[in-house]
Amino acid sequence: MAGCTPLSPGLGPTLTTSSPSAAATSASPTSPAPSPITEPELPQRFPVDGALIDHAELVVEELHAVASGLPVLKLDITADQATLTALRPDGSVASYRWSADEITRVDSDIQYLEQATFDPADFPLQSTARMFDIADLRGVRGELVLQIVEYREGQVLMTITSRPESTTVFFRADGTAVAELGYTGVADLTAGLGEVLGDATEAYAVGFSPSRGYWADLPGEEQGVVVSRSRMGGLPVFETRRSETPPIGTFDPQEIEPATLAKVIAQFQPDPAQPCDVVIDRSTQRSGAVMRVECDGEVHYADLEGRDMTSLIAD
Repeated sequence: MAGCTPLSPGLGPTLTTSSPSAAATSASPTSPAPSPITEPELPQRFPVDGALIDHAELVVEELHAVASGLPVLKLDITADQATLTALRPDGSVASYRWSADEITRVDSDIQYLEQATFDPADFPLQSTARMFDIADLRGVRGELVLQIVEYREGQVLMTITSRPESTTVFFRADGTAVAELGYTGVADLTAGLGEVLGDATEAYAVGFSPSRGYWADLPGEEQGVVVSRSRMGGLPVFETRRSETPPIGTFDPQEIEPATLAKVIAQFQPDPAQPCDVVIDRSTQRSGAVMRVECDGEVHYADLEGRDMTSLIAD
């Protein structure tokens, strides 16, 4: 897909996921034929008074109207043009572009491969100018591009990147940027664990490290399914599911206190600038969950109250 390049192995935007949008589900033989789509008369004028990024919401709303309100596969907004690609009932795509106060039909190299669709109205496009400013402060250089597209396994995300690509900033649905998190401070530990755990009251394992980010393995609603959530660097939380029955018991992850974690890490790390690899689970067969803290190749253990258990547990 044009304008999309992988951000890190396995985390780049994709158009080949197996999570079809409900709006794109094929009609059964007994279903009524879809209503015909009225082709708009193009080009058509749609002037705005000022910069596009100050009127992105109105421009995209008009583009979506020109596209007959169809489900959208991709939206790009730069400083001077906006391009919307919609999914037609027959599985083909149609792309429309606003530029220089005019809307036209443009060619697209996007193919529909069951990727997720979205409604642009669900995203805070009224905050486009502010998000561009944030991206600039975060070091995005070149021609800035706000992009909404499926990135992984049916998850539609909003980012600002650049052409040529320098770096990418992810934004949440409320327009706030996804922060880069550290792995030693109480505030970062609270935020990272909070994002992967949510309100979960059972977990097989929880952990964090610079190489893996924040992660949690949680029981799924179905028997024999593990839900894995991960939050790496400046990326949002990704969730995957796998068929597995872990050989260890669960514990309540809400009992994890970030302040206690920070104290344990500070106690065991030889260098305050060097983060540790932390895993919390019940693999040690103790009555409760235990923290396994590896710092500079040396392994230590502590309970959730922060008491050193290294001498009691053989690695």
